[in-house]
Amino acid sequence: MKNMPPPLPLPLSVNEEDLADLQRRLRDTRWSTPWPSTSWEAGTDHDELRRLVTYWSEEFDWETQRRRMAELPWQAADIGGAAITYLSFDAERQGGLPIVLTNGWPSSVLELVDVAQRLATPSQFGGDPADAVTVVVPALPGLPFSPQRPTMTEQTHELWHSLMTDYLGFTRYAAHGGDLGAGITSRLAQAHPEAVAGIHLLAVAAPHEYDPSTLSTEEREHLARVEAWVATEGAYQHQQQTRPLTLAPALSDSPAGLLSWILEKHRAWSDCDGDVSRRFSDDYLITLASVYWFTNSIGTSFRPYYEFAAGFTTRVDRVDVPTAVALFPRDLSSPPRRWAERTYNIRRYTTMARGGHFAPHEEPELLADDIREFLRTL
Repeated sequence: MKNMPPPLPLPLSVNEEDLADLQRRLRDTRWSTPWPSTSWEAGTDHDELRRLVTYWSEEFDWETQRRRMAELPWQAADIGGAAITYLSFDAERQGGLPIVLTNGWPSSVLELVDVAQRLATPSQFGGDPADAVTVVVPALPGLPFSPQRPTMTEQTHELWHSLMTDYLGFTRYAAHGGDLGAGITSRLAQAHPEAVAGIHLLAVAAPHEYDPSTLSTEEREHLARVEAWVATEGAYQHQQQTRPLTLAPALSDSPAGLLSWILEKHRAWSDCDGDVSRRFSDDYLITLASVYWFTNSIGTSFRPYYEFAAGFTTRVDRVDVPTAVALFPRDLSSPPRRWAERTYNIRRYTTMARGGHFAPHEEPELLADDIREFLRTL
């Protein structure tokens, strides 16, 4: 690894005018007429959203959250003209296989900080320093902290490979990802098996081609569950894949609307039994909404969905590097091992007892332990 410069300042500038504008917009929210007795069935609960908007405008301490973010090890790199912001956590003991972690949507690199710290400094969490690895967490282009997305022809996995090899000087590394990050991680391994020693995923790509007559009962049940999920939960994905620019102005203009879009997903996709506060504090949710707001990145965060549906994104055909899959019960899907093996070289397949789509925040210890166990095999 090349010598690293000292950490950079927080890549997010917010002045008093920005804060005042946000608070004004929150106070002046024009609320839709509430429906009677729907709670969450038709979307975000009106009363819970109003409570959080009031907290955001009157009690939320942005400065405290800003200071915490500023203490993180921020770095920046120019990768072929693309400005990439990333977090770099040095291993407390050198010699381990470095790993690049990639988050999903609607999240940010902040979601992966706890997992990264556990991997880089295990002794701080009761672990063995011999397991320490250097961890790199790049901010997805278009999402908070790297809001300017490159051209549609630029593949994010190629940016990650250049960051890890050409810029940071690693010749061999591992990778982890969930949701959007799982797709990027899969494409990374497919394109660069000579450098990627293994990948750890929270979701898998469907096989490019398969004979339906060869599907097991378990696989057929999985596909039926996916179809049902798309029908009941997939409206956001269809909108972001087909007409993202129709939605973007509303969420970029209204912080209450932005919070509503993010909040509903954190409740529906987490292991919270319908009570979002069981997994996410008010400060966590409002900090996430705030970084999306201040970077004006909700609209650009939709681009990966559109680009995939439009065919700009490289498809995953076959991944031959060693692959681990960790499935959390309240995530969007739970593909059986045989389904994953149609596309990946599965070496480890773990079904977790609890957790959901936001596993790095919900269950950082479980996730870090599973990644660590997999890294030991590499």
